[in-house]
Amino acid sequence: MASRHGFVDAGTGERQSPSRSDGDVPTLDVQVVGSVATVTFDRPAARNGVTPSMVNEMYEVLGALSVDATISVVVLTGAGATFCPGADLNRGPTKEPESLPDITAYQSSTLLHEMPQVTVAAINGACAGAGLAWAAACDLRVAASDARFSTAFLNVGLPGELGAPWTLSRALGSARARDLCFLPAKFDATEALRTGFVSRVFPSATFREEAAAMTAELGAHDVGVLRTMKQNFLDTERLPLDEYIDLEARRQLESFTGDARIATLQRFAQQRNRLIRNNSEAKRGEE
Repeated sequence: MASRHGFVDAGTGERQSPSRSDGDVPTLDVQVVGSVATVTFDRPAARNGVTPSMVNEMYEVLGALSVDATISVVVLTGAGATFCPGADLNRGPTKEPESLPDITAYQSSTLLHEMPQVTVAAINGACAGAGLAWAAACDLRVAASDARFSTAFLNVGLPGELGAPWTLSRALGSARARDLCFLPAKFDATEALRTGFVSRVFPSATFREEAAAMTAELGAHDVGVLRTMKQNFLDTERLPLDEYIDLEARRQLESFTGDARIATLQRFAQQRNRLIRNNSEAKRGEE
């Protein structure tokens, strides 16, 4: 497992370190295994509560990962027993404007939604406020069976942040998103699965192993193919159906032309061989 403490600046191409505050201690940990990067909220002593420096650091980290051509999957999760419960009310903003996050840093949700990598929220515990907003911006969300959720913004006297109304409306529908924000009751993993906020729930005891296996399987696919599929979904948000299908078809046909054709045929052959092998093993098991 490789830990990345420096990142490539999208503008200059130079490797830099993420912003450090909170006494020069990073609030996020970034680990890379193969093509999967895992960004972990790393304040377990404070239940991974959000500080202004965490908001800034999240934007820098995601910006750097978004231009890393070797990464195809980015996972968000939390250290310890909590995902991210929102603002650390013991370390919240003071009256001094210098203590507030940079306004650009709130675009971290835009990065999660639009970066070329597939983004996954692996929700291992309490998920509320900014934590829920970051999770809502991801392509996929999976949860531990003991995870609990709430928008929580109104409960602390805030109107919301990090694009939560936008992402929740698209994930759950406008009416459900409004209900979650205006009436911020807590809900559990079963309800999150029923409403579609998460797509899978794993037992808490095995959550990290099962979530890691899922993301590793996702990361094993061809990087270019995953990125194209991600772009397809982004294009559905801006194009009418006929224009989208035309663009999608062009991308599909490009897979069978030029240098891409060889790689596509190799993937087809690998899949055929896997099917033959699996069928043979199944027949032996029946004998």
